[in-house]
Amino acid sequence: MLTMQIQEAARANRKFFAVGGLRAGAVGLLNELPYIAIIVLGLVGICWTSISGTSATAYWVILTPICAFVCSAVGWRRDAGTGERVAMIVTQIVKWAAVLVAMYLITISDTSKLLNSDARGLMLLTLLALGVFVSGIHLRAWRLCVTGAFLAVAVPIAAWFEQAALLLLLIGAALIPFGLARWWVRNRVLRSAA
Repeated sequence: MLTMQIQEAARANRKFFAVGGLRAGAVGLLNELPYIAIIVLGLVGICWTSISGTSATAYWVILTPICAFVCSAVGWRRDAGTGERVAMIVTQIVKWAAVLVAMYLITISDTSKLLNSDARGLMLLTLLALGVFVSGIHLRAWRLCVTGAFLAVAVPIAAWFEQAALLLLLIGAALIPFGLARWWVRNRVLRSAA
């Protein structure tokens, strides 16, 4: 009975890939690419800011219009044929200009002397997350909301990783010899069994 179910599942799996299931997965991934790009670019900005020790203002100034473009493209597809596209684009431009001005004020104000580059980077990522999330709410695009929420959750996680870098390094240093010893014992058992 179990063997027949396994064979049936294998046939269904072959049929899925033969019919184009793999292509459908690639198209699905392509549809999610803009959201993944926002997340990756935001995390790259945090890493760059942390590693370089500078505020990387130019990076955030370039990333903000990219996020605005992605949000506007999502709204453009959603409002197809409704005639509200111009209002949506104007709203997005004003909203993202406000985010850009807030980022600029953080980088040039006197608070920049009080904050190190890591804290500024986290603040800029928080503003970017807020902009993406608010755009998602305005456009009724749940994927943008999830992307903004993911970026917002990444802020405390990135701060924790910066604080716990030494602890993580020690854990990694302890796990590498353990993994090597396990591999050596496993390899030795396999050789003796053969």
